[in-house]
Amino acid sequence: MTQLNLLSRINIPAPDFSEPSLYFRSPSASVDVDGLVLGSGQRVTFDTSFGVLPIGQWRSLTAVRHVVATLDITGNALIELIGAGAHGEFVIDSATSGTALECTDITTCGADVLYVAVSALEAGVVVRGGRWSTTDEFVREVRLGVAITTFNRQEYVLKTIDRLIDIESSVPELNGNVKVLVVDNARNLQPSLPSSAPVQLLHNPNLGGAGGFARGIMEYRSAGWSTHVVLMDDDILLEPESIVRTVQLLKFATSPDLCVHGAMLSEERPWMQFEAGSMYKFKSIYPLRALGRFIDLRERSEVLGEYKPEQFDYSAWWFTVFPMHLAKENPLPVFVRGDDVAFGLMHTGKTTVTMNGIVVWHADFALKNNPSSLYYEIRNFALIDTLVFDNHHWWHLAMRYVGFGFRNVYSHRYASADYMVRGMKQFLEGPEAWKKIDHAALHDEIRMVNEEKASPLSDEQKALGFTAPRPKIVRLIGYILAVPTMGGHLVPPFLRARVSGVAQIDVRAVGLAIRHKEILYRHPRIDEGFVVSRDWQRVRVLQREVFTTTWRLIRTYKKLKRDYRAQYPSMVSDAAWQARFNQPV
Repeated sequence: MTQLNLLSRINIPAPDFSEPSLYFRSPSASVDVDGLVLGSGQRVTFDTSFGVLPIGQWRSLTAVRHVVATLDITGNALIELIGAGAHGEFVIDSATSGTALECTDITTCGADVLYVAVSALEAGVVVRGGRWSTTDEFVREVRLGVAITTFNRQEYVLKTIDRLIDIESSVPELNGNVKVLVVDNARNLQPSLPSSAPVQLLHNPNLGGAGGFARGIMEYRSAGWSTHVVLMDDDILLEPESIVRTVQLLKFATSPDLCVHGAMLSEERPWMQFEAGSMYKFKSIYPLRALGRFIDLRERSEVLGEYKPEQFDYSAWWFTVFPMHLAKENPLPVFVRGDDVAFGLMHTGKTTVTMNGIVVWHADFALKNNPSSLYYEIRNFALIDTLVFDNHHWWHLAMRYVGFGFRNVYSHRYASADYMVRGMKQFLEGPEAWKKIDHAALHDEIRMVNEEKASPLSDEQKALGFTAPRPKIVRLIGYILAVPTMGGHLVPPFLRARVSGVAQIDVRAVGLAIRHKEILYRHPRIDEGFVVSRDWQRVRVLQREVFTTTWRLIRTYKKLKRDYRAQYPSMVSDAAWQARFNQPV
């Protein structure tokens, strides 16, 4: 057989990993430091999210046609190469230990997914991993620049750096083809690096994720070394195989514009996929529409289904890879929330894909959302809408702003409503004012909000559970009554509840707020949350603020859209970003 070129690897998880069924399936095999140990007659299959080779995607996206599976195994065992597709599952090739298994042409084999199975013919069979390879030639050379932005996330980012160093040095296909640039917005990171580590640390003013990633993109663009760049958050747990699979996929890709997105899995529930790409509906009150949400990746049906290409609009920057020729423009200066949305909508989203095993783990976003997040969300998404969509008009933005604003006002989430108003006011100031923002100072001010922040629940609060959901018609009536009752203020005392209502932390419980003076918003899986209470004076003030800013938006939107579009090139230019990097710290 001619030279085998790596596609991806079949890995065995560490013995203490909590969800081994992401990697393999076996009712009785055990994992130790040597690998996966099988007794006589025991069987293990790699029909898992991290174990399969999704040849439906490889067939569609790459020049690969011939696939070879090899396992690193000791002991006497039967190894099978199995295909799965619309017509069920079938054995393509089989052999005893140490023999490569082949699928000679993935375009005609009738499968969308390949996986291997091992049946031990004696005791003491050990599987240490495997490889998916091909005899087909690469289409292009890939040199990957990793750009990480960090701000006081030492525990996470140092582990990520170590994993990147290890994968670059231990995988021959990556050696010399991966470099890491860590942009430290806090200017206090001190990693202990081997002298040979391809890692560079840059201190940066605190310009948020957008500033850190802009610095990374500009550095790689200037150096001219990398063919592709991956933007990576600092608060993730990286599956190192993601780097291997990404680089090898890009080497064989038929399109030079192909971008790759790593799905986000839940750190609290490692088997649950939180997002694998997203749509953006600018006419909606909630424009972000995550795809692949809350999927249980342990389920075979989620792994072996028929390949159906899925189009999305953008990919979040916890793990997003794109070719340098698509990085001719820099991110918007938005600090947090929306830099990845804008960049995806403008440059990379339409050519981005996800793939099995290219993942990171991340803490639940519900714990990160707070009023300051809504400041950035209403401000930054308004900017994105005006820049990206020609048919976006004032009423689209007004409906979102008023609709979501009053959902906050009438669910006792006054701090959220207040910060939305502040964000809208900033947008209404126009591009000249935006370009003068001291983002670090503004963020220090914005994040000081003390309301609506999750904290550990007391035993009494834990015992409350959740208020039972009402029928849909009852909830609809609650929404309708929110305005005439002023968020429940005008409800007669005998109709009011005497206990606290309880709702999930990521909802706006308008119906509950009508009868309940106090609402506990709590996380559904973690014992954290916060309490809010009805405040008639704040309702009055916030109603007035929402109406006055909406009227100002109506009167000035056309000019704002024209001005923001005219100033966009200067807002994202190298010179503008360099001036921000050079500001005193």
